[in-house]
Amino acid sequence: MVITLEFKFPIPKPSNSHCAQQTVAIYTRGKFVNDPSMRHDSYVEVWTAPTDIGEGTVTDDWKVHQRCLAVGTQMALVTSGDLNRKKGKEANSKVKAQL
Repeated sequence: MVITLEFKFPIPKPSNSHCAQQTVAIYTRGKFVNDPSMRHDSYVEVWTAPTDIGEGTVTDDWKVHQRCLAVGTQMALVTSGDLNRKKGKEANSKVKAQL
């Protein structure tokens, strides 16, 4: 598994009237690169939100004031459980297989 996090913009100060203090917006995308049960890629963006959920009034120019706070990616390689069972049966294995 490989994970990267990149912080793009500092969290806005409480005095910033264009961004919510307790709410963020999340954009995420995930896909299998090979057949299912192989490589899986995930991508996530964390954005400021114009208001807290159910509070305040959203202005027409809200998109101008939003900032991307962080971007994260993850690559995971999904393998068969048989691979771990084989390794657990080896004489020098630190983890013994539960059969």
